[in-house]
Amino acid sequence: MDNKTSRCRPVLKLFRLLVLPLYFLPLHSTAQVLNLYDAVNKSVANYPLLQQRQAEVSAGRAHVTTINGNRLPTLILQDQATIGSDNSIQGPYFSMGMVPSTPGSYSSVSGSPIAGNVAISFLKWEFFTFGYYNAQQQDARSQLAVNVANLNSDKYLLTQNIVSLYLDWLKKYRLLQIQNENMQRAQVIFTAIRATVLSGLKPGVDSSTASASYADARISYLQALDNFNYDRITIASYTGANANGLVPDTSILAPSLLLNPAFLQRSDSVIRDHPLLEVYQKQYEQQVAENNTIAKKYLPRVSFDGATWMRSSGISPTGVYPDDLAYGMPYSRSNYLLGLSLSYNIFDLKHRHDELAEGRLLAQARQNAMQTEQLSLDAMMQQANSTYATTLEKLKEIPVQLSSASQAYGQQTALYRAGLNTLIDVTNAQYALLQAETSYVNMQDELLQLLYIRAGLSGQSDIFLQNFKH
Repeated sequence: MDNKTSRCRPVLKLFRLLVLPLYFLPLHSTAQVLNLYDAVNKSVANYPLLQQRQAEVSAGRAHVTTINGNRLPTLILQDQATIGSDNSIQGPYFSMGMVPSTPGSYSSVSGSPIAGNVAISFLKWEFFTFGYYNAQQQDARSQLAVNVANLNSDKYLLTQNIVSLYLDWLKKYRLLQIQNENMQRAQVIFTAIRATVLSGLKPGVDSSTASASYADARISYLQALDNFNYDRITIASYTGANANGLVPDTSILAPSLLLNPAFLQRSDSVIRDHPLLEVYQKQYEQQVAENNTIAKKYLPRVSFDGATWMRSSGISPTGVYPDDLAYGMPYSRSNYLLGLSLSYNIFDLKHRHDELAEGRLLAQARQNAMQTEQLSLDAMMQQANSTYATTLEKLKEIPVQLSSASQAYGQQTALYRAGLNTLIDVTNAQYALLQAETSYVNMQDELLQLLYIRAGLSGQSDIFLQNFKH
């Protein structure tokens, strides 16, 4: 075995280890293409937080129905049969609700048991509350509006997150393809140099350099594959799709959509009912409604009261205590009572003042929070418009750079094969081509991200997504 063959053996071994089948790249024949529109809609349908928000909206509607029932009167029915002593005595006392009643005139002391029976029907209807019931209903409807706004806000944030994640996944898919192409170019160079080194036309150092370059390209490819798979698994977890073979829809990069998005109307301002602003607006309105409820809660109440009752007693009208307890069980007397009542706690005015002061401060805080969010969104819109214009111009220049880098790489490769330059020249040209391809993909991603930001802030999210539905 000659020395030349011995020197080449480690290189051949390394080559066999590095050159693996290209099954890492998803094959179009088995790929499951997921477009942006479906990715967003499946995520919205599956995301637990939005299901929670939807349940809160349903609970808010049920609460409105519950509050509407507050207008109904109170009707209490009661029937009781009693047995005990009757030692009534004259004199007033405060009834605490649990003190048994022994009404009647002053009587002699007797511990004999007597039986009795009473049936009561009591009606209380607060039919005039100076707007308290209406305030309660408005407060409940305002809380429902907050729940709906929270749902829409979280839906917007989720959509924004999924769009950003999907576009990043698309970028990594394109970068994976670029790294695969770069690895193949490195493999072609390595194979060609290996043949010339074995024939003695090139020095052995070129073979080692090409081997190291190929290994570096292979490592970059594997890293790009790992990045792509990470986003693919994340997208699958949001959408509920099977991650195996899942690939993004590259038609989103069509020049007609990317460079001339005529489907979107240019806007320099954030829509007034933007979901992220609406949630603060509804919270403010709910606090105002709550303050109004507090103000009305301490106002007087006018009610209609009515009662009917039947009663019997084991004591005869002449004051005789019968021996038979059953004497007191049949109803013997019936009565009714009707009346209008006005109730008003004067000392509640202090509570009303304190609660309203607290409520007004909370309302001011929520209004300030809405103004802060408005400033943030306005700045985001201005930045997106400014960056979009420059990014669009840069993207129009990238194809020139890419074409020139591709031609330079082909020329340097041809010169090297003719022995007119060095491997360093080829490697530099290969690196320049890789950088141009990478810049092109990054610029496309940046432009798409900016397009969605502008669409989201101007209320055109649905229009944006409809154009990526297939």
